[in-house]
Amino acid sequence: MNQGELEERRAALHDFVERRLVPLERDLPVEGLPEEPLLKELQSEARSGGFWGLSAPVEFGGQGLDVLDNAVLLEEIMRTTVSGVSGGYYGAGIFGGNPPAIILSHGTERQRELYARPVVEEGCGYFIAMSEPDAGSDPGGMMETTATRVDGGWLLNGVKGMMSEYFLARFGIVFAVTDSEKRSRGGITAFIVSADNPGVAVEGDTGTMSGKVATWIRLTDCFVADDDVLGDVGQGFVLGQKWFGRIRTLYYGAGMLGPAARALEIAAAYANRRQTFGEPLASRQAIQFMLADSAMQISAVRALTHDTARKLDAGQRCRMESAMVKIMGTEMAWTVLDRALQILGGIGYTDRYPIERMMRTIRLFRITEGANEVHRAFLARELLKEDAVNVPRPFVA
Repeated sequence: MNQGELEERRAALHDFVERRLVPLERDLPVEGLPEEPLLKELQSEARSGGFWGLSAPVEFGGQGLDVLDNAVLLEEIMRTTVSGVSGGYYGAGIFGGNPPAIILSHGTERQRELYARPVVEEGCGYFIAMSEPDAGSDPGGMMETTATRVDGGWLLNGVKGMMSEYFLARFGIVFAVTDSEKRSRGGITAFIVSADNPGVAVEGDTGTMSGKVATWIRLTDCFVADDDVLGDVGQGFVLGQKWFGRIRTLYYGAGMLGPAARALEIAAAYANRRQTFGEPLASRQAIQFMLADSAMQISAVRALTHDTARKLDAGQRCRMESAMVKIMGTEMAWTVLDRALQILGGIGYTDRYPIERMMRTIRLFRITEGANEVHRAFLARELLKEDAVNVPRPFVA
């Protein structure tokens, strides 16, 4: 998409979000979708506007956008708690589904048709089962779920958890150890597991501060046929890390820009309107500096996110860049939202504004996909290597 087309579509999406979705914010529950008639109406508008399945292949009915175009549009979707990262199920079903990139890039034709296509056409959900009770930020070293080869397939055993929107999932990607000696270096495999597999049972649900529900599942002699091994045996961890680089750039970069930009707009408008001691709140230098700092941080993360997206589109691996996006995006969003709430005062703490709901969910993102401290440690290790090429450089087209 050229720059002019992208800006035209971004502006149209911005209008759609503000006009159709923002008014629904206070009525839609955290774990919920709009009522069926309204959902169908919104989905129809998303399809006709070119907002349906941003990353999904065109042959499945999606937009087939590259990472950069996706990031620009995703920022607009994430502005509202109805469809954004601070709301419930991604897009609340409004924007269709984006199949796991790992299936699109490494899945067989059967897997793409059976699992990826329905995500786009029907908007069905899926889960990602990487985390475990004792394997959060170190799944490669601490993963305990195993996959044992049997005639015609594999038997999976273990516990996976901290999955949101599991209730909407039709299938999931489960990572399991197939070689305990190699582990992350060729001993972890990715499997596609149907949610109704008799070997899968819900272990329990846990409430969270955002209002979402995190689900735990137990795999007990869960049979997965060879046809549902995703990629090569033993290469699941490597594939997962490649996929997570894209996820971190989009959802932890662009996904954090949406609510942060919205919060800054709300705070600036409130500061202009609110009178204190006979003057607008906006006349206070302390408030001006808070707004200026937020604007600078948002711009910096947007530049880093877009630069990393361009590199990914050019085929670069971007491990360091995506780690930086993850850290800076999540910490920027929290700081900007916290400033906005401070500017709004007590009213910002209520549900009259979306700030409090955004904060309750965005706090999670400094933990998921590897805690920020883990990514900082990774960056330090790379920077301290003797090979100077580890230092990230600007993208040059």
